[in-house]
Amino acid sequence: MNKLTRMTKTVLVLSVCYVFLVLSIVYVLPANANNIELNNDNFTLEGEKSEFIHYKGKTSLLLNDASATLNGISFINGVIEYDVAFTAQRNFVGIKFRQQDSENAEEFYIRPHQSGNPDANQYTPVFNGLAAWQLYHHGFAGKVSYNFDGWNHIKIVVADKQGEVYINDMHKPAFTIKEFLRPSTTGSISFSSAMADAYIANISIVKNEQPKLLSTITADNVMLQNYLLHWQISNSFKLTALDKITNLEFANDLMSNWTPISADYLGIINMAKVQGLQENKSTAFAKTIINSDKKQIKALRFGYSDMVKVYFNKQLIYQGNNGFRSRDYRYLGTIGLFDTLYLPLNEGKNELVFAVSERFGGWGVLAKLED
Repeated sequence: MNKLTRMTKTVLVLSVCYVFLVLSIVYVLPANANNIELNNDNFTLEGEKSEFIHYKGKTSLLLNDASATLNGISFINGVIEYDVAFTAQRNFVGIKFRQQDSENAEEFYIRPHQSGNPDANQYTPVFNGLAAWQLYHHGFAGKVSYNFDGWNHIKIVVADKQGEVYINDMHKPAFTIKEFLRPSTTGSISFSSAMADAYIANISIVKNEQPKLLSTITADNVMLQNYLLHWQISNSFKLTALDKITNLEFANDLMSNWTPISADYLGIINMAKVQGLQENKSTAFAKTIINSDKKQIKALRFGYSDMVKVYFNKQLIYQGNNGFRSRDYRYLGTIGLFDTLYLPLNEGKNELVFAVSERFGGWGVLAKLED
């Protein structure tokens, strides 16, 4: 082999090595740039038990009755990934994103004690400190069996109003979110564990300022024909204030500060959008008007959470309790068109008022007139 040939080969090898090195750098740097180091500089820790430790081979964030908010992160669209480990003990291991403050955010959390069940996890909007899993239970969770001996990998894709949640299986989402139920607003990200030790590791956040529509989500053309969509919500008051009120003419002092509210794309009125729970004030009126072209009887199918008194044209016509475990120890208190009233409509305007009381899990009303 002559000297020129050896030099040519050397240059070729060096060129290939240089290209490989450049490609490697291009590939590695974005991943490193997106990974969040687990330390006190990057997180604000709050609660009973929170610390950075080494667990199952990974630097981890340990939380128990505690939360950890990422410092300096402003997130609206993109991909959030992390590993999480926990036992089968009853717990709620969550992440909030697009978080405006401690009481307003989008939230996803895992229920380890429900592993393998349809409600093993949950997406819920949080308004004024109130989650709404009783309102948004259908289609907002995935049936997943968790790994209790090691790590579970979570990926959340956020694309404007749409979302996907992957759990361990990164090829098929555990469930999709056709429409996030809070406004698409930039906010912070935080992790939490409510009742037992949970470990978070390998946090990665990739922002995407111009997301595309998600291919896994198709329009299901939910029809809201005959749903009662436009309501007004009153100020809140004590549940006991209505103990002996069978006619709303005697409750005028409770009915003030009305706020208009419209149903979401599922037909649900989430009353927490107006206000959260205040001390000793867990009840509010939801009022709407039904216009009828003649005197007639109409069936009203409805749902509520948690407790309700229904007044029609001022008169009390129904009282019910749909709260968590109110009917048996497994009863969840989820909302749906499960109850029916037959309303004697007058010609013209008819006033329908739900006095709805909340404990936890969702404060809302759902109503539809039958043809």
